[in-house]
Amino acid sequence: MRRIIAAFFLLSPLLAQQFPDAQELLKQSGEALKKYRSYQYETEMTIDMVSGGNPMRMSRTSSVAVVNPDKMRIESKDQMGGSTVVADGEYTWTYVPALKQYTKKAAVGNVSDLSKAMGEGVRDKKILREESVEVDGSKYPCWVVEAKIDKQKLLQPEGMELTDSVITLWIDKDLKIDRQMTMSGKMQGGPMPAPVEMKQKMVKRALKLDGDLPDSLFTFTPPEGAKEVAELAGPGMKRPDLAGKLAPGFRVKSLAGETFDSAGLKGKAVLLDFWATWCAPCRKEMPTVEKLHQEFKDKGLVVLGLNVGEERETVEKYLKTAKVNYPIALTADTDTVPAFQATAFPTYVVIDREGKIVAYQVGSEGEAALRGALAKAGFKAEAPK
Repeated sequence: MRRIIAAFFLLSPLLAQQFPDAQELLKQSGEALKKYRSYQYETEMTIDMVSGGNPMRMSRTSSVAVVNPDKMRIESKDQMGGSTVVADGEYTWTYVPALKQYTKKAAVGNVSDLSKAMGEGVRDKKILREESVEVDGSKYPCWVVEAKIDKQKLLQPEGMELTDSVITLWIDKDLKIDRQMTMSGKMQGGPMPAPVEMKQKMVKRALKLDGDLPDSLFTFTPPEGAKEVAELAGPGMKRPDLAGKLAPGFRVKSLAGETFDSAGLKGKAVLLDFWATWCAPCRKEMPTVEKLHQEFKDKGLVVLGLNVGEERETVEKYLKTAKVNYPIALTADTDTVPAFQATAFPTYVVIDREGKIVAYQVGSEGEAALRGALAKAGFKAEAPK
């Protein structure tokens, strides 16, 4: 037995030496896909966030096609509608269907070193273990690499940072391509009033290398009705400044079949509530919106719940358990969401009797904030007698 124990301690340093250098492995992974003429893959991502005690889960799927060194197309779909990014080597276009807006900017080169892409604050890079991950029915032996980042500036929104982040990568031993990634940390700064706890998981699927990709894939043609803008007003980006402006025209039909439009609402005040069933802050604040609806409906206030990006069946199923009586409408096949630039939820818009936007609130801030917004349109609770 002593000989076995002694042999184990002698072999332990040799076994440890079989692990590659973490920094070098990250560098190889950052360069791995650049060795191929072209590549394609799909990603499945889930993001869990907690803000102010309110949990929220989002999911996103993406398809990625690249011809090295500078052509790229990324099609993404999520609960907010997704986006399309196209680069032809000279320009990069980013299109957001929910906004019907796109930008055109000079192409930006790729970052070849994954550790640099993570930011200068990367520390404690280490190999955790060897582990196989199953993707598309096949198992791939991987090195599991962990890195910590103290602070990393995000490109959008301006002034926002990711702090106390831990990134874990499952890097394919043969191809050196990351097959899976998890990340956790805090997003803070910029437009966020408080830090947001975030956890993310991403898996790469349907990987194809050196396939023939047509040039048409990397050509962007603006969809009908799309407008070019200098900057997108997407989730977490620059907040729309619509307060004080005339409200855009809109027309929606409620789930009960009633039509609401700007002309028919002339002379009345309106509270628009842009929401989604997956949005926990939206669900939490619905009873407050219902309370205000009951309080002011006979005084000239119309409350409209405008669901964004979901199927009728999903919305109706949720409403069976939600005790709300104000009308709910779907925004699909309408221009309501891009007109009001509602891409973060909930978004509340208060329109006064003259058709002017007097309050534009992004996020759940409680009953007092909503009452303050309605007060700008002349709706105040009566003092008790």
